[in-house]
Amino acid sequence: MSSKVCARTRRAALWAGLALVLAGILVLPLSAAPARVGTPYRIGFIASVTGPGSSLGTPERDVARLVQERLNREGGIPGPDGVRHEVQILINDDQSRADVAASLARRLIEQEQVHVLVGTTLSGPSLAIVPIATELRTPNISMASARAIIEDPATKRMRTWIFKPVPENLHSAAKQAEYLKAVRIDRVCHLYENTAYGQDTFASAKQEFPKAGIRILYGDSFDRFATEFPQVTRVRASGCQAVVIGSIPPAAAVINVAVAGRVGPRKIVHGHGACSPDLIRTAGQAAEGTVMPCGKILVADQLPANDPVRRVNLELIAEYARVSGGQPISTFAGHAYDALQWALVGLQAVPDGQPLARIRELARDGVERIRNYVGTHGVMNLSPEDHLGFDPKDFVIVTVQGGRFVLLPPDRWK
Repeated sequence: MSSKVCARTRRAALWAGLALVLAGILVLPLSAAPARVGTPYRIGFIASVTGPGSSLGTPERDVARLVQERLNREGGIPGPDGVRHEVQILINDDQSRADVAASLARRLIEQEQVHVLVGTTLSGPSLAIVPIATELRTPNISMASARAIIEDPATKRMRTWIFKPVPENLHSAAKQAEYLKAVRIDRVCHLYENTAYGQDTFASAKQEFPKAGIRILYGDSFDRFATEFPQVTRVRASGCQAVVIGSIPPAAAVINVAVAGRVGPRKIVHGHGACSPDLIRTAGQAAEGTVMPCGKILVADQLPANDPVRRVNLELIAEYARVSGGQPISTFAGHAYDALQWALVGLQAVPDGQPLARIRELARDGVERIRNYVGTHGVMNLSPEDHLGFDPKDFVIVTVQGGRFVLLPPDRWK
């Protein structure tokens, strides 16, 4: 081979090698650059896993586990600057007690230094958390219903650091009144458990029922651990056409059985706190024909195909069945899911590199700016004047038929 040919061959090889090196330089950063990882976030989660609220708190805890699994699979959440953050959900049980809830909230905020708090299941314990979260300037998203959780009863102003994605007893009472009026019932009795939730259901009924021309002929509270109900005797003598029950399972189921067995063919109407499979499981045949306003998650498979919450709920129901060992969904699982999603939306609004106090402030602001959130109950829009953002039109009436919850649209009320 001539020297000229050898030289050309060496130059060709050199250029080819240089081209490969340049190609590697151009491609390598695109494929090998690691994603930026920022400050890990912590969400303190408190639910009533044991105690009287366990039928609500247990599915809420299961949803927290579900969301944690999802976050682990997805590698956390991105911030507005593209930095990804690991998220840890610290799950705690308040035993359905206000004092335990308050103690847990303070420990999670001060010692665990959580960035957002989600808690808790019941209205009483949730109200116990309010002053602590406010004092320590940490956003708290409650899973309970009482209006006083997010609104100061004295000033009627939103509590700056407190939110909740849970419809209120006023919404429930208004829907009950709408249904009762449609079926031509204007005289009712109201029995409610002697708790913050139960008392709020009665107060809400007294506010909403008269607007629909409905009179409460007899109202009384009962102990949620009771097995004997002398109130039922008074119901029989009252002349009311229907019995409204303001309680959560298992107490809601126990008094449902007592009323159904002793007051004759009067309609039984529950509040949204009874929207749980535990009502049917415990009350059995006595639950048949009862009606109640509930979140759409309970009857997701019966919603119209164009309802925006149908797909979200069906996906959640399938995933929940997997993590809970096949348990049916309850409206309370939806409360936990929405509360945690709000917490994540808030944290996604925080740029990396902020101190703890600033992260909490920015997360709070992010939650308050939530718009068009498609949740388990409906489409929600929050603002400084509304830390719930629920449209009451998204409440549906359901009945119990054949041992399951069935959607009862208005054209089937009469």
